[in-house]
Amino acid sequence: MNKEKNIDKNRVARSFSRGKSTYDKNAKIQQRVSWKLIKKLAKYPEISPKNVLEIGCCTGTLTELMLSSCHVEKLYLNDLVPSFYDDVKQRLEGVDQVEIIPLFGDVEGLALPDNLDLIISSATFQWLTNLETLFERLAGALNENGFLAFSIFGPGTLCEFRELTNVGLKYSSVGALLDMMDTYFHIEEEETVKDQLFFSSPRDILRHLQSTGVSGVEDFRWTPGKLREFEREYAEKFGTASGIPVTYMSSYVIASKKTA
Repeated sequence: MNKEKNIDKNRVARSFSRGKSTYDKNAKIQQRVSWKLIKKLAKYPEISPKNVLEIGCCTGTLTELMLSSCHVEKLYLNDLVPSFYDDVKQRLEGVDQVEIIPLFGDVEGLALPDNLDLIISSATFQWLTNLETLFERLAGALNENGFLAFSIFGPGTLCEFRELTNVGLKYSSVGALLDMMDTYFHIEEEETVKDQLFFSSPRDILRHLQSTGVSGVEDFRWTPGKLREFEREYAEKFGTASGIPVTYMSSYVIASKKTA
């Protein structure tokens, strides 16, 4: 089962860097997912998140929500794109109860802190190449009472775009995720939710993908003819009375570390 996905992380980093200035305005689903993850976390009073690692902080939406609802003392902040740190610091101006420790770079190759109470991540794990190995390492970084809370985009995400272009991530199914976690974690809660955004035209969807950085899966060369055909087929196949949809499938997992 321990299969690595082939993802060009340099391309991913460049794509998110280009979308940095437009991300917050356009990442409606990512913001919705972060809010829902924090809401789920609040149902577990046994989680005492004093020492926390956040993986994939991006511009800090989840960070801000977490710090407004949890008493975090030490926060290790990670993202593949180091320049996001400036955005997060600006967003958190005035928040002084937490010590923030930058841990930027590819989390799959970084030394992780230990004795963590909580590891949290929203809409990031789908970009990683070897989740099974990562889950083992995350369990090792948590203390005996530690928790892992994350959301991840799964199969069906951007299905319309993939059907027409054959471009997209290879998403892990919920069953595969839970199997990978089984040795190290007890699953407290899992939920998968379908979300859609609606746009005026297929070209607006392309702008949306570019503005949120998620177009960095692989290179796709648009010609004027391909673009016209894409717009026509997208509208014909998927158009609704509400507009032209783009679909996201989000899975939420709250898990506690298994102890011997």
